[in-house]
Amino acid sequence: MKITQSKVKPVFGDEVFVSFTVKKSKDGSRKDVVIRMSFVDSMRKEVIADVVVSPVTAEALSKILEGTLKKVDEVMQGKKEIKKEEESTFYIG
Repeated sequence: MKITQSKVKPVFGDEVFVSFTVKKSKDGSRKDVVIRMSFVDSMRKEVIADVVVSPVTAEALSKILEGTLKKVDEVMQGKKEIKKEEESTFYIG
C-alpha cells in the first residue's frame, strides 16, 4: 500500500494525555472501548490534536514506538548510524 503525502502541517506537542472510554449498549450486552490521546503544546497550554484509536491500533502503535525508541537509543549512543534510505514510515493497518 502506497502512503500519500500528508496535507496536514506538522505541529509540535511535548506532552500527551491518554485515557480510555468504555461504552455499553443500552441493554448492556455489548461493550466498545476507544483510547484517546490528547497531544499538548505546553508552551501555549493547549491541546493541538486529539486522536482516538481502537485497542488493536494502540497495541500496534506501542510496538512500533518501542522499536523506534530502541533505534533512537542506538543512534544516540553512536552504536548505529542512520542513513537517508533507512528513514522509513510505518503503517499500522
